[in-house]
Amino acid sequence: MKRIALGKGLEALIPGAASQENDTSEGVSAKIIHDIPIEKLKPNPFQPRRAFDPTRLAELVESIKESGLIQPLVVRKSGDGYEVIVGERRLKAIEKLGWETAPAVIIESPSNETVMEMALIENIQREDLNPIEEANAYHRLITECNISQADVATRVGKNRSSVANSIRLLSLPDRVKELIVEGKLSAGHARALLAIDNDAEKISLAEKFASDGLSVRELERLVYTEKPLQKTKKSVLRSPQIESIEESLKRKFATKVSINQKRKGGRIIIEYYSDDELNRLLELFGVLENY
Repeated sequence: MKRIALGKGLEALIPGAASQENDTSEGVSAKIIHDIPIEKLKPNPFQPRRAFDPTRLAELVESIKESGLIQPLVVRKSGDGYEVIVGERRLKAIEKLGWETAPAVIIESPSNETVMEMALIENIQREDLNPIEEANAYHRLITECNISQADVATRVGKNRSSVANSIRLLSLPDRVKELIVEGKLSAGHARALLAIDNDAEKISLAEKFASDGLSVRELERLVYTEKPLQKTKKSVLRSPQIESIEESLKRKFATKVSINQKRKGGRIIIEYYSDDELNRLLELFGVLENY
């Protein structure tokens, strides 16, 4: 084994790893790096990233070839081998370079929750996840690790509404999610499509915007202003001002909003589809702390 001085970035991803640290003569802490045979390394089943961009992987291969591997893998013991917690893309790169061993820090039996959280945080910090992978990772932390949405937001350094809006993307039709994963639609396009009730209409618009390369602003204008696909059984005349206010509220709250105007007064209806959605809206209203 060998020793190497590492920065604080790795420490942030390895809670409780002090047992593996030693002080160097200069007073700088160092972590023990093990050279582990490639064949003993297994992929992380909690890795949120499913797709590895071949161009970026090729760039990483060239970078490691020229400058070496600056940051080691982070692994845990698993059977007669090791499971990669952080650094799966680095592992793929050094495999392509024909390395027989990989430098790695071994951490002691972290829980599955910790492993999933570490992999998610590392990928989010590196901006390596597409919007659907990120949404799935949040959802798994909440459902499989029993972490509240608020705690997930705190741990990954995002506000709660961002996490809630990310998870909402999972309700989109599979075809729309495919286009997002392929990079043909952005998260902004996806959020605009959530305002449409009919799945077939979501898919139709998604494919149109993906093929034509139209902007998020153009899609929002089509969905929120022109409303070509949202028809009602009876045509009700309303003032342009009310229409404009309704569309502004939809954009602000990222959900369906309707204003029912009467001769005197009326109603504003803001829809939500889960307890998390309700909490997100209450947070926007500034009243969540009262509950």
